[in-house]
Amino acid sequence: MKEKRHIYMTGFMGAGKSKIGLLLAEQLSRPFFDTDRMIEQETGKTVKQIFEEEGEQAFRDQETDIVRRLCQSPQPAVISLGGGALLKEENDRMVRQTGTIIYIKSSPRYILSRVKHTRKRPLLDVEEGPDFEQNLLSRIESLLGQRKALYESAHIIFDRDGLELEEILPMMLKYLQRYGIKG
Repeated sequence: MKEKRHIYMTGFMGAGKSKIGLLLAEQLSRPFFDTDRMIEQETGKTVKQIFEEEGEQAFRDQETDIVRRLCQSPQPAVISLGGGALLKEENDRMVRQTGTIIYIKSSPRYILSRVKHTRKRPLLDVEEGPDFEQNLLSRIESLLGQRKALYESAHIIFDRDGLELEEILPMMLKYLQRYGIKG
């Protein structure tokens, strides 16, 4: 069993994993990594382009490669995982062996408010029209329902609804102290 040294941020698209993770990394003086951004940098393509041109499986394979490399890094880091990264059993196992998982929990309505103006999330690509928001909300609810048990198996569940970013960090640090991680 490897030492649990990393902090992994998981949760649905638009929950704030990257923003919260970056702030947390700065507070803990750790490097920050975002698996989606790393894939984009390494491939020269957006996540959406990879999905469209190569398919979801190609993206998931690249994601697993990134997760594996990050898990093996000896330097403790804060790592923002893609919303579906832990769906792959291998990723889930590696992450659990090497770190503390924080689920940034957010309700479908809050997620909708944060993602409805962007077109960069391929799994949330719904047709424009008079029922756009309702269709998008339905898609969010469906995907979130499929992932709920996995997300809720995290070591720490942090409900961020109604909280501003500046309120989240002090609360997050208190949760981490219970796991022996000091800020």
